[in-house]
Amino acid sequence: MKTFISILLALISFNIQAQTDSAKTLLWQITGPGITTPSYLYGTIHLMCPDDIVVNTELRAKFYSTKQLYLELDMDDPSILMKTMQQMTMKNDTTLKQLLPPKQYDSVVSAFQNISGLPLTMMQKMKPQLIESAIYPKLLGCDGAQAWEQKFMQMAKANDMEIKGLEEVEDQLKIFDEIPYKAQAEEFAESVLHIDSVKKSFNKMLDLYKQKDLDALSKMMDETGTPSDFMDMLLNNRNKKWIPEIIEQAKLKPTFFAVGAAHLGNTNGVINLLRQKGYTVTPVFY
Repeated sequence: MKTFISILLALISFNIQAQTDSAKTLLWQITGPGITTPSYLYGTIHLMCPDDIVVNTELRAKFYSTKQLYLELDMDDPSILMKTMQQMTMKNDTTLKQLLPPKQYDSVVSAFQNISGLPLTMMQKMKPQLIESAIYPKLLGCDGAQAWEQKFMQMAKANDMEIKGLEEVEDQLKIFDEIPYKAQAEEFAESVLHIDSVKKSFNKMLDLYKQKDLDALSKMMDETGTPSDFMDMLLNNRNKKWIPEIIEQAKLKPTFFAVGAAHLGNTNGVINLLRQKGYTVTPVFY
């Protein structure tokens, strides 16, 4: 499972097998029964340099042809920060120090401080994979890291579009209670202590994302050997829960759905699941 969850947190995670249509695009049109005006599906990445987040004329036109924006979470919810903070700590007063051998723990504390500039001792009770997210801005090589979600929110607000979420933050973060804390701690330690390797993989993932090459990203992620139960928790089960809401909202009004690109492809991805329900999902090149 080496580096899989790490890349997921930055997304991030692409375990996309046999990308639909072998199309080099991140934008897909949704039409079908009950949909009077097309909706759109976009595969995001949750961390990039601001200069790399470019909305060209075609993407902008498709976005503004819709009436509402759906993200994985309603990032416009004023209570989301409080809800997130409530879900960040491990259960039963578990600490990172308890999950790692003493010598390894000391090395991780030092390395994390050097990478992030943050004291790991102040984050003892946080779920390890959430702590790991702190190292990714440092890998980008630029200031002010942004997410595509932020850009789309700015565009939506400029056009008075409503912003909603496909799931609650509690549902998203409880996944990190289901993945064993020890496995998370070991993954976190591996990433921090081998940061050069992580940076190399991270930059490769970013380059492939910029090329919109989901097939190549699939091949890259196939090498991680991710356990199927983890894949179900992180991606597949969530995809299945989203489908009824995506269909309902697309019928109500043209909607722009922007979710992590990991959720788009493979048999259990959003594209294929929508097609199984009788909807047409076609690539849009931009």
